[in-house]
Amino acid sequence: MIASTSGDMCQMNVLGVIGSPRKNGNTEILVDEVLRGAKDAGSAIERIFLNELKIKPCQATCIQYCKTHGKCNIPDDMSPLYDKLYDSDAIVLGTPVYWWGPSAQLKVFIDRWYAFCHPAFAKKFKGKKLVLVSPFEDSDITTPEHLVGMLKRSAEYMKMDFSDKLLVTAKEKGAVARDTKTMKEAYDIGARLKN
Repeated sequence: MIASTSGDMCQMNVLGVIGSPRKNGNTEILVDEVLRGAKDAGSAIERIFLNELKIKPCQATCIQYCKTHGKCNIPDDMSPLYDKLYDSDAIVLGTPVYWWGPSAQLKVFIDRWYAFCHPAFAKKFKGKKLVLVSPFEDSDITTPEHLVGMLKRSAEYMKMDFSDKLLVTAKEKGAVARDTKTMKEAYDIGARLKN
């Protein structure tokens, strides 16, 4: 499902990407709250639920095509997402922590960013804001450190602004909705994106 709220040309475009397979789970709740904050601050928002899309893993067979076209030639649901990524001013990536890293849904999506590795296309991401939203079951606060490191290095490579992260322990499905402090933090992250 891809839902959007369109706006005028002067608005900031915020793309929310939900990488959890769970509907109405903690990741979706938090990404939606970030987007609500962004919308209330005047941004145009768009939301993608990756688990409802068919995105194949990188096949490493079309590398030259990626480098010269800035997108992959695998015919799947990733194809229309390239323009959405290019057109966004901020990207909010939401994923639970699975085995110290992102969900498979988010990982395959990010792997297909290989198409942006050529300088001609990577420069289009310079200055874009990147936000990570990651609920995880573990009470050990270091659990998401590898996920954070992966996305931080990716942002540095593409000269993006890794502007914010929200890392929160949430053991039960939907538990974050009752955590007023975390929900406010998510909302505030979205509201700050226009700054």
